[in-house]
Amino acid sequence: MNPQCARCGKVVYPTEKVNCLDKYWHKGCFHCEVCKMALNMNNYKGYEKKPYCNAHYPKQSFTTVADTPENLRLKQQSELQSQVIIDLVFVFH
Repeated sequence: MNPQCARCGKVVYPTEKVNCLDKYWHKGCFHCEVCKMALNMNNYKGYEKKPYCNAHYPKQSFTTVADTPENLRLKQQSELQSQVIIDLVFVFH
């Protein structure tokens, strides 16, 4: 029995089958989620089992860094250095 396409749900026959991201696709259905650019095994990027082109690959968001004593010290030091630079610019202008 032939599998169904992950995009359109129709049967995918061996001559048109792309097996990628743990799914089967028609060659024509394997395109970027955003811009619909045709993709192949060499130019796709997978994210959450969906294909994307390089331009539309979702950006990873990072979690907030915990306010450990060391991070608080570094933040305070950075703010002090910024203030010194601002003060120096003000003095010399």
